[in-house]
Formats: sequence, structure tokens, C-alpha cells
Amino acid sequence: MDRTAVVAIAFAVALGCCAGAMIFWYSASGGEYEVSYETDGGILAPNTPKTYTHGVYLDVPNPSKEGAVFGGWYLDADLSNPFTGDTRHLSGNIVLYAKWGESLAGHSVTLTKEGSYSSQRGFDYYKITGELTITYLYYGEKKGSYYIRNEDTTTYTDMVGRSYTDSKTSTYWGSETKATVVLLDDETISTEKGMKLCSVKKLIYENGTVETQWMADGWILYRVEVDQVTGSGFDKTERHLVYTYKSDTYSELPSDCTLDVVAAKGITVTGNESPYRVGQQFKLTASASGEEEFGGWYDSSMNLISSDPVYEDIVGGESLIYAANKKAFDVTFSSDEDVDLSLGGEFSDATYTITNIDTDEVSLSESGTYSFPDGGMYTVIVDKQGEKSYYMAKVSGDATRSFVWKYNRYTYTLELDIDYDDLLYARGLYSVNDRCQKSATNHDHDKTFVTLSYTDETMSPYMDELTDKLIAALQSRYSTVSEEVLVGYLLAFTQYIEYQADDAYMGTNEYWKFPLETLYDQGGDCEDTAILFCSIAHQCREKLGMSYETALLLLPGHMAGAVKFSTSDKYSYCETTMAGFDVGKIPDTMKEYVNTDDCKVVEIA
Repeated sequence: MDRTAVVAIAFAVALGCCAGAMIFWYSASGGEYEVSYETDGGILAPNTPKTYTHGVYLDVPNPSKEGAVFGGWYLDADLSNPFTGDTRHLSGNIVLYAKWGESLAGHSVTLTKEGSYSSQRGFDYYKITGELTITYLYYGEKKGSYYIRNEDTTTYTDMVGRSYTDSKTSTYWGSETKATVVLLDDETISTEKGMKLCSVKKLIYENGTVETQWMADGWILYRVEVDQVTGSGFDKTERHLVYTYKSDTYSELPSDCTLDVVAAKGITVTGNESPYRVGQQFKLTASASGEEEFGGWYDSSMNLISSDPVYEDIVGGESLIYAANKKAFDVTFSSDEDVDLSLGGEFSDATYTITNIDTDEVSLSESGTYSFPDGGMYTVIVDKQGEKSYYMAKVSGDATRSFVWKYNRYTYTLELDIDYDDLLYARGLYSVNDRCQKSATNHDHDKTFVTLSYTDETMSPYMDELTDKLIAALQSRYSTVSEEVLVGYLLAFTQYIEYQADDAYMGTNEYWKFPLETLYDQGGDCEDTAILFCSIAHQCREKLGMSYETALLLLPGHMAGAVKFSTSDKYSYCETTMAGFDVGKIPDTMKEYVNTDDCKVVEIA
């Protein structure tokens, strides 16, 4: 899920830069009158209107003035009565007065964030907290708005208390925000700065998002509410967020910024004239050689910025940009062998920074010779006298994964070697669209995430090895193993798997993993760990000749495992995402759903 769905760009509209926005009221209109302007030395835009119609929104473009920033139109020479485009209360000819002021460049406003995200499919409910800082970097005369940076930090807490934090940074022009805007009545609200009389507007976006803003003191957002509902029925998701003013600050922006451009193998980039000043425009051009094709521009987090070979933007600070090719990887190596990072001299006399994409482990080589310790996908950044390029390397071979967990005061450890090519096989078994619950009633598809782990000829050897090691470690401590001890032990193993949310770690809204993927990643969300638990519990039951039964529990906003012991006629709840929940112990947030129609029991044969 895209849980952030925080319509960050919407905040730009708060500056009054509503280019492309359609604003309306539910009122009758009539009567056309003249409009004249007092610009105090400013230059009017060519399309500045000369008349207005009573009751119809009047869209007046911003004028420009050297060395000043436009602060809005006013209906009086004292600049005390702002004009927002609302003509419902006007009659007769009017004069609009331009306000000019100090640039907002360098000014920031920080808002705290609270809210929730829920989906019908995927069993996800998250409480959302965090902060958003909006910084005005540069005023563009041609754009008639500011170039803005949003720094958004969000913590997601699931229904059983597990949390993770995600941070994102984005930049944009305020005037490029598109929305339908409804002006509401002014409202006085309580803020950290006391009571504030705020202008209020509602923004309606094409994707269904509705955002309401409370703004005062010319530019400060004191409150924002965001609501979004997408899909319907089984595919329905809902988001509700409330942003509240925390503080505003000013800091002088750096005069010189470096634009660090790293090009992929076979890609050449021209036009980088670093250093730049903040607000300066740059233009980069990428070209491909040989059989390579340009694959797009990516930011430092490898998020796609643009697919056009010519990329123009505004410098908002120190930046790192990747110019990618279209290949998933450029070269294949084998682990535990010395390899030539220069690729036969193509990248010679350089320093090489090697990063394992899965573990984020970084190594450095100055000789150009390197032995990859594990299979996996790696980026190799080549730095030759300050000119940087990079290539992607797929390394075949085993990756060792180590697991440590506690059960009944004892600490257990085991290692599992996973061949990277086998991981890629598991990743490719189902498409991304198939990595989720497919039906609210027919769960044959859901079961396969468990059953294929021990029936598929590529994945089953790993499940055999894992369960053999789990059983051996337990039997080294217990001379006799009961059903209750075995299940509690396997649940503890699963609970120590790191919680990893799909959108942050898998790059998609919903992604159910096969156990081999969860073991390789050493992490997953509630669906992934529930699937893993049912897989190992089923396999260990078979190997030890026990009679308990296993099942997946599908709950609103959550998934768990379940076991029916041979001495019972009911399933016992098994929480897989948090240590300390013994077999049968149910998180408070789930108690109202268990043993009701809201709880679907998917039995594993």
C-alpha cells in the first residue's frame, strides 16, 4: 500500500498559487464590472483580466517586480482586505492593490501529523504519526510561485504495536499543483501561537483526495486535514490525516550547491555545471552508446524522476541523481571469486564503492580486484578523478542468513545459505498483482504461499533444511518434545523475524512473500510471518509425526497463524509479528475479531 498518500504537493496551494486550479461556489452570478490595478511598480502579466462578473471566481495572475516577492492582491490601499478571487460580496468597479514583501526563501513551517490508513484487502491498518517540514527555496518570476521542498517523516504502527519509520523528500513548484478549490468561511482556531483567524479552503484532487487548509499570517499553514478513499468493496482503502502547526523557522540557504550526477554503464551525461546557486535551473542530457538504452533519471533513493533523456529542474540544495540504463543488471559475477571491477579496463584507474542492495553493506576497493562475499544484487560506483559512473552487478552464489531467537530462557541460533538465483526464482513465481489475497471467500490461492514452500522442487529443499535445523536445535535442549513446546518454539522463531512493511521494503502496495523470500530478506510484514509460521509448523508436524493442524487467520487489518492441538477442538491464535505473545495470547486490538465472522480460518492441509 502507498500508506503515505500524503498529498504533499497540495501544500503549495496554500501560497495562493492556484495556476491550473478551478475554483467555484454554489451561488448565482451576474453583472459585469471593470477591474483596475495599482501595482506599486510591478509589471502585470499579459493575461491580467480587465473585468469581473459578480459571483464568478476572478483568477488574477501574479505580477512581477525586481527584487521583491508578490504578497497578494488587496481591495484597499492599506492592504488590510485581501482579495482571494471571491466576488460574491463585490459590486461595481473595483481597484486591486499589489502587496510586495520580503522573499520567503529559506523560511520553513513544520507540522506534526496524525492519522490512519486501512485497507480491505491486505489486512492492513496503521496508525500514522510524524512530521512534515515545508521549506520555500526560491521564487520563480515566470512560474509565479515558489519552488518548495517537503521533508516528510512518517511512523506507521500496526494493530499489534509494531512500528516502522519512513522518510521522503520531494520538491515541486507551487503553481503546478492541480486541484478544484472551494473557498470556505474564515474560522478562528487554537494554535501553538494562540488563537488565529484563518482563511479556509478545500482542495479536491482528481484521485479522490480532499484536503482542507487553515492558513493565517500570510503564509503559515496552521492546520491541514487530508481524506482519501480509493477503490470500493474488497479493494477499498481509506486514509485520514491531520497536520497541526508546530513551528516556523528561517535559515539562510547555501549559495553554492553540488549536483552529483552518476551515470550507468553505457550512459553519458552532459550539461552538469556544478556548483549551482539555490534556485538556479540546470539542464542535463543523457545519451546511450552501443546496445545500451537510457532508462531514466533517479533520485538518491532510486525513485524515478523522469524518463526523458533531457532533464531540466531547479537546484534546491545538494543533490544526487542517477542516470540509469534499461538493464536490470549490467554484469554477472560469482561470489567468493576475485573479479575485475574495471570490467576489462572499461573503468580502470578508479576507486570502487560496492553496495549490497539487500543488506546496505558498503565496501571499498582501490585496486579494482574484489571478491563478493555473498550472492545478491550490488551497485558498483566508479569514481575516476571525481567523475562518477556506476553499474549493476548480479552475483550468483549463496547468501548466508543468520537467525537468533529466544524460547523459554534459552537462546537459539541457526544459519541458512540461500542461493540468490533460487531467490529470484521465488520472486518470479507470482506477479506483483498476484502477491495478495485474491478473494474474500475462495482461499485456494492464499494457501499456495504456504504449500508451495514444501512442494516446489526449488523451494522445498530450503524448507527441509530449515525444519531439520529447527528440530535438531530444539531436541538438543528437550529430551521429549510435546506439541505445545514445538509450536511455542516455532512461533518464537517467527516472532524474531524483523517487521518490514511492503511499501518501504518491496516498493509496492501489497506483496505477500513465499517463506524463502522472508528468510532471505530476514523480514516481512504480518502476512509474510504468518505464512512462514504455518509452513514450518506444518513441516515439523510431518517430520515428528504429530497430529496438530495449522491455519492462517485472516482478520480485519491483520493476519496471524493458528494451531489446533490434537487435544483440542478449537484453533489457538498465534501472533507472529511480536515477541512475547505465547500461543493462544491475542493482542487486545484483535480480540473483538477472533472467533467471529470477521475472522477467516484458512486451513492448511
